[in-house]
Amino acid sequence: QPQIYYLEYKDDLTKTGGKEDEFVTILENLPKEHGFCAKPTHMSMTMGAWLVDIDLNNRTNETRFTKQAKRLTSDKHYDPEECADSLAEALQREATSIESWALKMVRPGLVVEELFSHHEDRSLPPHEFCLFVIWGKVYVGQWNEVGDDRYLAGFFYRDGRAAPGCPVSQLPDWVPWTELVRIAERLSEHKDMFRVDMFVGVPRYSQMNAELQIVVSESEIHPTTMFCNPFIAEEMARLWVAGYQVGHYVTIRNEEVPSSFFTKREIGRAHV
Repeated sequence: QPQIYYLEYKDDLTKTGGKEDEFVTILENLPKEHGFCAKPTHMSMTMGAWLVDIDLNNRTNETRFTKQAKRLTSDKHYDPEECADSLAEALQREATSIESWALKMVRPGLVVEELFSHHEDRSLPPHEFCLFVIWGKVYVGQWNEVGDDRYLAGFFYRDGRAAPGCPVSQLPDWVPWTELVRIAERLSEHKDMFRVDMFVGVPRYSQMNAELQIVVSESEIHPTTMFCNPFIAEEMARLWVAGYQVGHYVTIRNEEVPSSFFTKREIGRAHV
């Protein structure tokens, strides 16, 4: 995963839970000597996210940033108070109606982490690969690219073949597809369906010839995305349901999630 600079549940940010106090706490914990990515943990699709590039070695001393996880620019002045206020505002909002059950039920929180970049253009976010794993095996992976806008590059099956009807027909040689599949399947053990999202890029402040790295950015138990070919979703749903119909599985005790997690929502409501 990217290096974590600050990670906290909303309930633990302040004693009051008020936006004004959260603003103060967040502002105190935003990095000032280097860039970062900050985002609310109960939202997706880059909602509420900030990418900030503070490069003290830059002679112009310009701070580039984006509120939409697109290209970082210095067209506007970066104000850390605006960033903290925006993040505090996001913590006051609940997950939108289109989000999965998991994001609607989880306690809102905030993560401030290492800024990752495109390996050829440090002003861009890294490539993103979202791999859908059904019963322990990758079924398909989605490749997202970011330029001045975010766009879908294509869908690819476990063996690297491109799904028909999608933008890109072949994976470039530099994409570490085999390793992406290995990581996704390792993290998806003992689960019927799991989506693992990974960045392929480099740390923002690494050397210009730095080797590509893979970092896990997100996981999801609800297969939300925009499929470029309806057959992809239909076949994935068939395989998911077929596992239950065939019944070739065993139930095991889940020791990955602390038992206290299941009462956090109730504790938060009681506190309010």
